Amino acid sequence: MLEGAESNCSPVRRFPITMPVAAVGDWRSRGLCVGEDPDAFFPSHGDPGTAARRICRACPVRRDCLEYSTEADEDGIWGGRDQAERRNLKRRQRRRTAAVPVEAMGKRETAQGAA
Repeated sequence: MLEGAESNCSPVRRFPITMPVAAVGDWRSRGLCVGEDPDAFFPSHGDPGTAARRICRACPVRRDCLEYSTEADEDGIWGGRDQAERRNLKRRQRRRTAAVPVEAMGKRETAQGAA
């Protein structure tokens, strides 16, 4: 900053977490994170997000939240996992889906040999 210049920067105030618009009874309205401090779920670089993970661990909609955030590739802690953890989870799921089960390969070879 130039000498003598004033800074117009003021701290950013974050509001309690609100989930995307949800129908009454939707999983988003039942999350334990609703109303919590968003800083816990969007930790600064190097912070593991321990407070958010603790809330997620007890949340009744954790699985729905994790599924949504994995597909949407959201930032922050969702379903108890950060973005990198969710990307790794998605990658492992794709590999499992793409892998042909050993039992199925054996059945295919047997069926081809019998033909």
